[in-house]
Amino acid sequence: MNQDLDQSEQIKYLQSIKSVRETNLCTKDLILDNKLENFDVDLSKLDSIVEFVINTIKSSFPDNESLLTIPVHGRYQHFEVGGKPRLTNLIENEFAKIDELEICRKLIDLFIVSVLLDAGAGNLWKYNEDGVEIGRSEGIAIASFHMFTNGDFSSLSSSGDDGLGKYQVNGDKLVNFTSDELTKGFQVDEITNPLEGFDGRVKLIKQLGVALTNSEIFFGKDSRPGNLVDYLISKSELIDGQYEIELEELWNCLMTGFSSIWPEDGRIKVYGKVIGDAWFLKNRENYSKKILNVKDDELLDSNKIVTFHKLTQWLTYSLFLPLIKYGKFKIKNSDLMTGLPEYRNGGLFVDFKLLNLKNEKLEQGLKLSKEINSKTLNIPTFIPSDDVIVEWRSCTICLLDYILPIINEKLEIKGTKYELSLPQLIEAGSWKSGRLIAKELRPESSGPPIDLLADGTVF
Repeated sequence: MNQDLDQSEQIKYLQSIKSVRETNLCTKDLILDNKLENFDVDLSKLDSIVEFVINTIKSSFPDNESLLTIPVHGRYQHFEVGGKPRLTNLIENEFAKIDELEICRKLIDLFIVSVLLDAGAGNLWKYNEDGVEIGRSEGIAIASFHMFTNGDFSSLSSSGDDGLGKYQVNGDKLVNFTSDELTKGFQVDEITNPLEGFDGRVKLIKQLGVALTNSEIFFGKDSRPGNLVDYLISKSELIDGQYEIELEELWNCLMTGFSSIWPEDGRIKVYGKVIGDAWFLKNRENYSKKILNVKDDELLDSNKIVTFHKLTQWLTYSLFLPLIKYGKFKIKNSDLMTGLPEYRNGGLFVDFKLLNLKNEKLEQGLKLSKEINSKTLNIPTFIPSDDVIVEWRSCTICLLDYILPIINEKLEIKGTKYELSLPQLIEAGSWKSGRLIAKELRPESSGPPIDLLADGTVF
């Protein structure tokens, strides 16, 4: 980043989607040259990773025609876990008599509150649905789905909108959201069913309520996330029956509308402003000093930072389906999005030993696991701001970009209509592969190879 940018321009850049790939680009060459700060790199493992991911893809999408049916990585699929069409049934039955734009609004209501609750749940928490236990991201999806259909996020309960008022999210309801409501909705028990980052999630939901009520331009007078649809229509160009918008228009809505919800404790501030999922990285600092030819004390903090904005990216990916299918939007330049820097995608590269924690870092992580009395003492633990975690996440973004063309070439689909996009690779390949190898190596927990001491807002 240019050292001459003024304060507002620096903040604007660090909150942009473009900054994610650009600030992490410095990590790519360090991976290829085995010069990372915290990991030793073994690129000989790359072929095994590619083969494993391809086999994972083919297990669900065996031929080229089926590749065309791979959805964009998003929340919708989680609501249908176990082959149970919960959301599809809701749309086809309860929403049968409402227009598609209102369906779009209601889905965005659901998706936004569900995604913002969707940081790592930990190895122990499960949601019990009719006797079937569902954990992790899918469990959070199902728990939030049932809270949504129960009217737990709506200020209308069962009234209004022809009896469909409960199927929405309102800011004035969320500002008064309580720990008891999350405990009940997520079936949390401190002893038998603990949820990691519980307090962080409650705080996040309350802060979401404040953001919704304070941003009428985006969320309307009734402070609904789904009113983003109307704002985006006002910024779009109607061409051949579709509302055409730039990805960055959607991105800016989410980053601006929800900027106030991110926690301040333990987070980077640039000129007094919290900028979200962004962290100092030693490699980024070294790279910037070299490229800009400046001394340590001359380098701006903003040039030491890498950005991830994982939850906002996950939310953006998730909103593609309702916006495109029900809102009739066409989203241009969606390839600005990156792979998601979270523990399934990242764990894939650690579990296959392409990325190997250096001994001193491993010892540091195991020491913290012991200090916090972790349930998995053999797995190293770090806090989100630790250079280990930040570098791991940065590597994840770079490596997902790196393997995408390789996988398309191996599948012999590069340059054809079957060529996989990055969000399709994540959906059908890398994320699922990360989970599969974790379950194979750690069947008791199926947890990641590196643990995060989380606040419920990072992963």
